[in-house]
Amino acid sequence: MSAVDKPLREFLDAQLPNPAYVSDVAWNIVAHNQPQIDWFPWIPHEPNLMRWAFLYPEAREQLVNWAEDWARPFLAQIRVALAKNPDEPGLLKLRDDILEGSKDAARIWADHEALEHPDGHVRRFRLPYHEGAEVPVRIMALAPLRAPNMRVITLVPTAG
Repeated sequence: MSAVDKPLREFLDAQLPNPAYVSDVAWNIVAHNQPQIDWFPWIPHEPNLMRWAFLYPEAREQLVNWAEDWARPFLAQIRVALAKNPDEPGLLKLRDDILEGSKDAARIWADHEALEHPDGHVRRFRLPYHEGAEVPVRIMALAPLRAPNMRVITLVPTAG
């Protein structure tokens, strides 16, 4: 799976053993390294991070403190992306799908929060890959200068 050029692909692979991926402006995962798919085996079936987080019940268990640490910041990021790209059909559909499919998301959306990205924040997962143990990671986010609407994310396990 790769919609990115060779140097970016090599960068993803250089993040080993940490999970890393590239997503587009609408949070579609367009490339990833092997640890990313090991940790998140749902990607081939639902390659959109935000849709998975809001519309798949297991996300609420796997994203520790789902409402405050994940849902609220994710929706705030979507709001900022829409402000920058108000006519982007993929973003508009993403927002509509999430707000129609999740009452909790619709309630949080009404708070009108905005957030560029949680780069550097520590969040926790409880994934089958880790046998359900809580794993704190630092979210490291980059935007390639040649493709500023792409995001490169690396999840770096940390002590918290």
